[in-house]
Amino acid sequence: MRKPWIRIVCIGFLLEFVWIALCRLGPLRENTAHFLILILTAFILCLWTFFRIPIRTKQALLLVLGFALLFRLTVLFAPPHQSEDVYRYIWDARTASMGINPYAYSPDAPELEKLHDDAVYPMINSKPYVTAYPPLSQILFRLSHEIFGTSVTAMKAVFSLLEFLAVLLAWRLLALWKCSTQPLLLMAWHPFFIFEFSHSGHSDSAMIFLILLSIYLLSRNLTGWAMAAYAGAVLAKLHPALWFPLFVKRVHWQALGSGLAVGLALMLFYFNSIEALLRYMNSLRLYFQLFEFNASIHYLIRFIGQAGFNESWNKLIGPYLAAALIVTAILIIWRFPVRNARDLMRAGFWLMVADLCLATTVHPWYLSWAALALPFFPYAFMVYWTGAGFLSYIAYSYNPVYEPAWVLLVEYLPVYALMVWEIRRGRPLLESWIQRRSQ
Repeated sequence: MRKPWIRIVCIGFLLEFVWIALCRLGPLRENTAHFLILILTAFILCLWTFFRIPIRTKQALLLVLGFALLFRLTVLFAPPHQSEDVYRYIWDARTASMGINPYAYSPDAPELEKLHDDAVYPMINSKPYVTAYPPLSQILFRLSHEIFGTSVTAMKAVFSLLEFLAVLLAWRLLALWKCSTQPLLLMAWHPFFIFEFSHSGHSDSAMIFLILLSIYLLSRNLTGWAMAAYAGAVLAKLHPALWFPLFVKRVHWQALGSGLAVGLALMLFYFNSIEALLRYMNSLRLYFQLFEFNASIHYLIRFIGQAGFNESWNKLIGPYLAAALIVTAILIIWRFPVRNARDLMRAGFWLMVADLCLATTVHPWYLSWAALALPFFPYAFMVYWTGAGFLSYIAYSYNPVYEPAWVLLVEYLPVYALMVWEIRRGRPLLESWIQRRSQ
């Protein structure tokens, strides 16, 4: 049998050819079938490596990390064909650089007409709405703009770097907790992380990095710094706010005060008036009321309303799902022990899973809120979900956007079946396999 490092190199170069081919494909929404074939190939190669090649030596681990960096650099320079979010980042940074609070006006507001151009403005989505990106994300947007101007590649590079730093943090956490490094492949080589954060440049990687940093600092008993990192994670992407009661159960009040102080300082940096804060809150409210995409329970309830009662429940479901999320979060916080940082991450993982299951909009990169825990809790349902989630891009191959029912069924039926199985057995399916292999 070939040495593991030889097989890692062979598979690594195969994956690199896949990413090069994807970058040369052209507009991905016009080549959806080829895009999905290449992504599925990358997903299969990642899983094959995970199951077939042991990552036990330092040499093998460094090769995995080296190729992980190569894949991210390869796709970094490709246009973000499947998402326009990076253009909104540039727009927000440009308005801020001119002394205009990005929460003050929507892009199509008459006050900002002088900023309209042919490169950035036409690419912005949701032009009638004030930006929904929190203050720390705005600071990162502004940092990229001040250094590199309106460069799309530079803006993507900021969030690609943060995601790769999260991979390195995951590696150090696995070492700190004396866990197998095998599941690191599920982050380092998974096409989900490579595509969404290096190709598309989504800002969620800031949240991933800061959540993992807070867990790492908590594991080192640096609770004040851990809470500061957690506050940053919330103000990069609001959803980790659900984790706050878990931190309350774990850290002392002085550390909580540190986190709240950092959070307040970041908020005041942008929300320097009540009007700006109210505009932002209204934008969030409209987002949750008006947008829906790739949902599961939301779509099921909507279907029941249409098929069983001949009524459209679209605008009625949201508040009930929000209430269900609150109840579910309370149950998770109550039932899950938080004896250490690893326990906290496990409970946080299930909070984010509940959030995704009850959401009205689940863009593929949203899965990162929970998938960041894959190296530590390799649940099979989440591995499948991060792969099958790419099918939702089929909707963008239609004009107007259309979500085929079969896509939702292929994505969600196995996810929920595997989830129920793993909940009943009380541990991830792949964790048992990893333990047997390491013996």
